[in-house]
Amino acid sequence: MRIIRIVVILIAVACVPILSHAAEGMVTSSTQALWYNDFQSQDTDQNDIAQYLKLDVKKLDKEGKINLHGYGRVIKQTSTSVESRPEIAEDTYGRMYYFYLDYRDAIKDHLNFRAGRTYVNAAAVSGTIDGLYLNCRNLGPVGVTLFGGRNVLFDNKTEVGTGGDAIIGMSVYLDTVKNTHIEASYGRKYSDSDLARENVGLDFSSTPLEKVNLYGRMQYDTIGDTIEELLFGAKVAPVEKLILRGEYFQSHPTFDKYSFYSYFDVNDYDEVSITAEYQLTSKYRVSGKYAREDFGDDATANLYGIGFLARPIKDLTLNASYENRNGYTGKLNGFRVNGVYTISKAAISAGVDYDDFHRESSRDGTAKKYWAGVNYALNDTFSAVARVEEDINYNFDHAYQGFAALNITY
Repeated sequence: MRIIRIVVILIAVACVPILSHAAEGMVTSSTQALWYNDFQSQDTDQNDIAQYLKLDVKKLDKEGKINLHGYGRVIKQTSTSVESRPEIAEDTYGRMYYFYLDYRDAIKDHLNFRAGRTYVNAAAVSGTIDGLYLNCRNLGPVGVTLFGGRNVLFDNKTEVGTGGDAIIGMSVYLDTVKNTHIEASYGRKYSDSDLARENVGLDFSSTPLEKVNLYGRMQYDTIGDTIEELLFGAKVAPVEKLILRGEYFQSHPTFDKYSFYSYFDVNDYDEVSITAEYQLTSKYRVSGKYAREDFGDDATANLYGIGFLARPIKDLTLNASYENRNGYTGKLNGFRVNGVYTISKAAISAGVDYDDFHRESSRDGTAKKYWAGVNYALNDTFSAVARVEEDINYNFDHAYQGFAALNITY
C-alpha cells in the first residue's frame, strides 16, 4: 500500500501544472538499472530497476509565493534474496525523500512556512519530518523557527519507524553586522512516543574582517548531561589566491535515552586540523591538510594529505590526492586519481582509488577501486548516464557494480 500511495502522490503532483494555469512545472525523471553485490545475502549478485521522480511546481499563485517540491523513488528488485531481513522481505520498495508546500511571505516580510515531508536543520536537532516548519522573520531584531512532525527514518531501501517517532524543535536567531549570524536552538526526538533525546544547540558565523570568517557549532545533550559536538573554526585569506582554514572539533558519542548502548562509558574524540589551498594559476590548484586525532587514553593519530587539481587542456579536468595516517589502530596510506573529459555532448570520467593498510590488531592488505563512466546529453530533454566499478579488497578478489540511467527533464 505504501508503494501505491507514493505513486499516486507523484502522479498527482505531476498533474498540478495542468490544473493550475498560473503554475510553472518541471519534472525530472531518472530510470535506472543497477547491479551490485550484497554480501549479507546468499545471492550476492543483485539487480534492481529504479524509477526516480523529482517535481518542482512554481507560481501556484499569481505572486509566485507558493511552490511545491517533491522527490521520490520506486525500486523493483529483479534478483532473488532468501534471507528474512525486513528490508528485503519484498521485491518492490518505495521511498519519498521530500514532498512539501513552500509558502514564502505568507505574512509579508514576517512568515515563511513549509508543510509536508521536509528536512529541518538546527544546531540542536535535525532530520526529515512529516510536519510543519515555520520561519518567523523580522520580529524586531530577531527571528524564530518552529518545527515538528513525525520523524521519517530510512533503512536500506525502505522507510521504517512508527507514528510515535517524532521531532519537535525551535530556534531563535539574530543576523547583524559583519555578516554575523547567531542562533540558539532546542530540540527533542521521540521513539514510540517516549522521549529519546533532548538537545540544546548554538550556531554562529561572523566575518569581522573582509578576508576572515569565524564559525562555530555546539550541541549539548541535556539527558546525558554532556556536550555531543563542539566545533570552532576560522577561514582566512591572508594573501591573494591562498586560503587557510583551522578547526577544532570534539565529539562525544551519545545514544537514545533507553538504548542499551547508553550505559557504556565512551571517550571523547578530539581533532585539530589545518588546511591550505593555493591557486597556482587559473588552471592549477594545490592543497594540503594536517589533522591530529585524539581518541582518549593516549590513543592518537596523525593524518597528512595533499591534493592537486589541473586543467592542462581545454575540456579536461584532473584530480589527484594522497593521504597518510599513522597512529591509533595502525597505518594507512592511499591515493585517489580521477578525471573528466568533455567531448561534444559527452562527459567521460574515470578514476582509481588505492589504499594500503596495516591494522594493529587485525589484518593487513590493500584495497583497490577502478571505475569509469560516461554522461551523454542527447538534447535539453534527454540524457543518458552509465558507470561501472570494480572493487578488490580483503573480502573478495573482484566485485563488480554499476548502473545505467535514462534521464528526462521536461
